[in-house]
Amino acid sequence: MNEVKHDKQSRNFTLIEDGLEARLDYSEIGKGIWNLTHTFVPGSLRGKGLASVLVKAALEEARKSDKKIIPSCSYVETFLKRNPDYSDLVSK
Repeated sequence: MNEVKHDKQSRNFTLIEDGLEARLDYSEIGKGIWNLTHTFVPGSLRGKGLASVLVKAALEEARKSDKKIIPSCSYVETFLKRNPDYSDLVSK
């Protein structure tokens, strides 16, 4: 599996697998909050855990950058329920 790339200008995290791009998009609210809005994994790559790899990378980067997150994407919300160790990142 290839590494996740963070494009701060486009505000997304991407991963290329079998020549196809999986992506997590976010918007920045002020200086300290990322609104994680959408994950996309091409149909032929679904079920391989790529969305969770993207979400984990985004959450780790948020933690490292001292950001809080808003889980607007339903997949991110589900990931957080399954991984409560990231719950401290959710903006109150």
